[in-house]
Amino acid sequence: MGQRTPATLTASQALLISFAVLAAAIPVLMRQSTLPSGAWLWVFGLMTGMVALQAWPSTMLARMFGPFPEELWSHPFFEPRHWSPDPGATLRGWAVFVALFCVAWVGRNLPGAMRYWACLAVVAMALFQAIYGLLAHAGGAESILGIWERRSTSWVHGSFSNRNLYAAYLALTWPLAVGIWWIRGMPGLGRLPTELKVTGSVLCGSILGAAMLGSGSRLGAAAGIFGMLLALVLWGRHRRLIHGASAWPAYLAAIGALFAALWYGFTPLAERLIATTGEEMRLEVFAVVLSEFPPRWFLHGIGLGGFEAAFRPFQPAHISGWFDYAHNDVLQWLVETGVVGLSVLAIIISGLARKARLSTERIALYAGLAALCIVALGDFSWHIPATQIVLAFYIGVLLR
Repeated sequence: MGQRTPATLTASQALLISFAVLAAAIPVLMRQSTLPSGAWLWVFGLMTGMVALQAWPSTMLARMFGPFPEELWSHPFFEPRHWSPDPGATLRGWAVFVALFCVAWVGRNLPGAMRYWACLAVVAMALFQAIYGLLAHAGGAESILGIWERRSTSWVHGSFSNRNLYAAYLALTWPLAVGIWWIRGMPGLGRLPTELKVTGSVLCGSILGAAMLGSGSRLGAAAGIFGMLLALVLWGRHRRLIHGASAWPAYLAAIGALFAALWYGFTPLAERLIATTGEEMRLEVFAVVLSEFPPRWFLHGIGLGGFEAAFRPFQPAHISGWFDYAHNDVLQWLVETGVVGLSVLAIIISGLARKARLSTERIALYAGLAALCIVALGDFSWHIPATQIVLAFYIGVLLR
């Protein structure tokens, strides 16, 4: 679920869509859940209507809103017929949106006990990624699970093809792995003695933190540390939320992660941080998008999933490679969806603000969400299935 190759992304998207829709449909059919309403329908309707227009075969829409250079219209053998430069990618993007919408709706409606089981599953998957990543790196494994060739043996990246995406996934799940031991009613953990809770919290925090820092991802590590610090501050100010132990076990977990990273090898990440300059290629891409893209594109959007095709004509010769993502999820979202996408974000953010309240569980989810929002300013983790699922589940739970 952390791979980027077309075959694995297509397969994981198909699985994601099928099982997400099924998971949302079963409780509705059994009359244990209702259909979405209110703001949920507004989000679904806005996204569906936008995609329908972007993928609709209409030369008029293509000429009015499409990101096509004038030379293409004068080409004798080709005439754009869609608003989106890649209608196939637009429809696939909408299908994934439907799946994530269902995941969020399931997270919103799950009763407490089942929601806690889902949280345990998220933490278990994150621990697997961290432990497998550390062991594979220590053993110098040249393949991922014996299936895919490992792109780099110099960094910890689990089953992900990219260390930055891996670090972002761990940053999203790190606070929950620490706080899950202190959530009252958590199956198998809620009634453990305090000593075992402290041990589990410190071990989970240390393992995930060491793997995240061992990935060598500057942005991912910084975002993860920010998220954990935010959780520590909120837990510390609301000590009653961590039952029976205040916030000191969470501090121990954070310190344990730092010591584990130092023992495992903090030098490579430190060297990359020192070597950071203002001439990063992704920063040049941001500059091209902000200065070269017509301003009207940010109003009506170029088409969901259409960044790759739209950026190519503007790509300077000295920027090598094929940029299928903008390496800034927020910027890419605004370019592809325009005012409609901005409205969707506004609805979600306003919903999170209205439902805001603090608990051990919610603080962990807020902290992970904050960490991933920071990553979104310099990478494309929101496009990776493993991260998308957890992100959608977090949003659904926080909208309860």
